[in-house]
This record gives sequence, C-alpha cells and structure tokens, in this order.
Amino acid sequence: MKLKEFNITFLGTSAASINPFSPTSTCLVQGGDTKIMIDVGIGAMRQLHRIHVDPEEIDAVLITHWHFDHFAGLPALLKSRKRTSLLSIYGPKPSILARIYLTRLFHSAPIYFEAVTENFSKDCGDIHIETVPTTHDIISFGWVLTERVTGEQGGIRRILISGDTRPTQAIISAAKEVDLLVHEATYLDKHANIAYTHKHSTVTEAANLAIKARVGALALTHIAHRYSKLSALKEAEKIFPVVLVPSLLDRIYIEPLPDIAKAGNFGWGHVRMSGNRIIGKV
Repeated sequence: MKLKEFNITFLGTSAASINPFSPTSTCLVQGGDTKIMIDVGIGAMRQLHRIHVDPEEIDAVLITHWHFDHFAGLPALLKSRKRTSLLSIYGPKPSILARIYLTRLFHSAPIYFEAVTENFSKDCGDIHIETVPTTHDIISFGWVLTERVTGEQGGIRRILISGDTRPTQAIISAAKEVDLLVHEATYLDKHANIAYTHKHSTVTEAANLAIKARVGALALTHIAHRYSKLSALKEAEKIFPVVLVPSLLDRIYIEPLPDIAKAGNFGWGHVRMSGNRIIGKV
C-alpha cells in the first residue's frame, strides 16, 4: 500500500500587514485525501489558485482567532465555492467585529460553523483535529492535526499550529513529540518586551518551547516585517537543531518515523521543505 502524503503548504506567512503582496497567516494541511485550511488570511484565494487547488477541494477551515489578518480571505473562499457545497468552519466564538463582517456571508453561504472550546476534537476525513488553548489579546486556539491512519513505514504524523500566542504550558503539553511545530515568532529576542506587551512570541521563546516539547522540527512563521527571515533562522538555530523559516508557497513534507525514534529526544524530525530559499539543518 502506498504511503499517503502528510504535508503543510504556507499560503501566507506575514504578520499583520496592509500590503496586498504580503499574504497573511494561512496554512493548508493535506493528509491523505483531506485538505484543511488553518486561517484564511489576506490573499489566501490567490495563493490557492497558484498551487492549483480548487476551493471545492477544501474540506474544512480552522480559525485560530478572529483578528482580521487571519480571516480576511474567508469571504472570497466562500464565494468561490458552489452554493450547494457545504464548508465546515471551526473556530472560537467570533468577536463582535467579526460577527458584523461575516453575518451576511454566514447567512448567504452554505456553511456549517461550530464555535470550539479547549476540549474540542473531531475526525475530519483522514485527519483528526483538536484545539489547544493559547494566550493572545482575544480568545484564541492553536490546532493539532493528526493523520488517522498509521503509515506502514512509521508512526502517526502530527502537526501543531500555534496561531498568535505567548509561549504557554498548554502548547508544550499538546506539542509533545509532534513531528512539526509551526509556531509564531513575531519578534526577535531583542524585542522580547514588545512581544510580551502584545501577547506574541519571540524566535528564542519558540525555539525554547520546541526543546521543552521535544518536537521533531520547528517552523517559524508570522515574523514581523522589520526582520529578515535569515535573522530569525540564525537566532533559532542557536537553540534548536531543525529549524525551517517558510516563505510564501513553501511546502513541508513530513515522513513517518517509528515512535521509538521520537521518545526522549528533540530535533528528530524527518521533514523536507520544497520551494524554499531558507532552511535550517534538515
């Protein structure tokens, strides 16, 4: 039996921006025959077209929180689908501004929306999804995505996507031995005080969290425009051995490993990033 792919494509990696050529946080995870988007930021639809994914192929959307740069592309996604095609959307209870923005859309488009809690979990095709409580300036959740079928060549593969957050014990616990941790790194360590004030994370904090959780590989995203990706990479590599800093449309493939290879270790990830210009020690 051929091993099914388990990968993540970065359709937007920027922190909040009004620049239309700098797409904001959006990921597409594919596990087997299932495709799930995590957040739908500015420019998400254009990036879907660039990788030749039909919006009809999206099985579900997971929202981390209701800041505009994480859901601004949702109307375009819904309008591009057939009116008879139901799309499941899971996320925190929308903020007042989000409800105002989305009310008409939610009533006119064929969607199923469920407000999630910190104990939410669900099977979605070939992927199991579950929430992780996070700490931001509004209610927010990270998401763990786990393949539902064990590959013949190794154990079950898992990804945790933090969304916008401070580093927390809840993320450490949920990320224990995940193959790939996708963690926000809005600031470099020299601006740790700003990260704390705005309830974001630094590169150093994300790398230290990856060690505590003993993850296989770390991908840094949501980096502020004032920094280069290379500067983030260099800071993280001083702490964690397998670091990736994805650019727009980069895709990370996760290969299976037996559970015994993961126990008590970190930096064991068997990952490969395509289309990238900057990678860590992979």
